[in-house]
Amino acid sequence: MRLSLVAALGFAAVLAPLSAQADGMFAPGAPVGSADFSGVNVGLDLGAAIGSSGDVDTSGYAIGGHLGYNLQNGPIVGGLEGDILFSDANGGAQATGSFTTNYLDSLRARAGYAFGPILAYGTLGWAYSDQRYSSLYGAYDKSLTGYVFGAGAEYAIMRNISVRAELRRYEFGSTGYTTPTGVAQISTGQTLLEIGVSGHF
Repeated sequence: MRLSLVAALGFAAVLAPLSAQADGMFAPGAPVGSADFSGVNVGLDLGAAIGSSGDVDTSGYAIGGHLGYNLQNGPIVGGLEGDILFSDANGGAQATGSFTTNYLDSLRARAGYAFGPILAYGTLGWAYSDQRYSSLYGAYDKSLTGYVFGAGAEYAIMRNISVRAELRRYEFGSTGYTTPTGVAQISTGQTLLEIGVSGHF
């Protein structure tokens, strides 16, 4: 189901600019000047995740898509955005316990200030992750919930297409795992450096 949703997001990102041009709303390559970030945005994301679960350092990639809606009043922009990111951030060894982060999903508020074609913003919201813990005793999946916060910048390269760079921190708190030495409460966090592209309509 997650894979289907990401595929749909990507398909919509491709269709959005074409649909807008067909309506005469945006001319290909038109200068942006003062960009309007209001409305629906949908796009694709790619990033690097670095974090930890207890004493185990994890790292890997994250890839997926986002869907959001913005309102703009003058230079002030606010909105809501959700994303689904598949991840392979992992670390550790089976003898002592290894961790793999399978998802980094979120539902976040965004608020920022637009000047010319650039939007600088902060973001805060709810986060979800599915994490696999593997040890000599077997492998177990855990569903983690927590919060995420970060900041980023978005640049409108055309009136209906923008690129972005964003830094986020995910905090999932403490979760119980059966380790080779007994049940342990292990805290998990991830830092994500992400780039993306969005279609606006």
